[in-house]
Amino acid sequence: MLISLHHALFVLLPVALAARMAVRPCPATADVAQGVMRFCLGIGKWVLLIDPLWHLSAIVLRGGPESLSVSVTWMGFLALLLSLHFIFTAVGDLMAGLGGMLGFKVSDKFLETLTMRPVTGGKVVRLIALLIAITVLGMLLQTLSLTDTWLHLKALFVPPAKTIATAFQQARVWTDFHVITMFAALACLIGLPNSGDFLRERAAWKGTVCLSIFLLAMAMLWAHASPMS
Repeated sequence: MLISLHHALFVLLPVALAARMAVRPCPATADVAQGVMRFCLGIGKWVLLIDPLWHLSAIVLRGGPESLSVSVTWMGFLALLLSLHFIFTAVGDLMAGLGGMLGFKVSDKFLETLTMRPVTGGKVVRLIALLIAITVLGMLLQTLSLTDTWLHLKALFVPPAKTIATAFQQARVWTDFHVITMFAALACLIGLPNSGDFLRERAAWKGTVCLSIFLLAMAMLWAHASPMS
């Protein structure tokens, strides 16, 4: 996923921007700036949050029900929940960002739908309840088994018998550096506004934050795409 995104960024995006400048040589500077910042946040979410969280949830789900413990199951469940949430918001950021840079308007109603606000009313409790339902569906689609999905959900509250497999999986998950990403993503979900609200009022420091996130994401992409990695 990272290598494909790496190629899309450094090959397709410059071509698209060049075509946009040819069609509309004098874009609205404010729209382009907003688009760039929104795009930076979208890429940052995808590289720094979604990819690591998806990797962490995959470790748990691929381990099978026999390797589960309560802590490992919660780690996998939360990682999947957070990755699915940020997939929706990152897609909205990328579409809005590309729209601003390339000169087309993405429907505000559509972007609001991606944040799930029409359903949740902006309430964190409702958002988490909806994400839990989506996460259960995501687990079912990944495991392709009602039994395995049920065993994963059961293990959230009922400690399975401890075995060598559960001890190994627990050590593997808790020593994975992506665990730090999960706690950071949880803090972002609860404590930070969504991208549209964050960028609604213009400020130079916000541009610095967005570009810094983008540069960090690019460093991660280059590291993963390197032949030495």
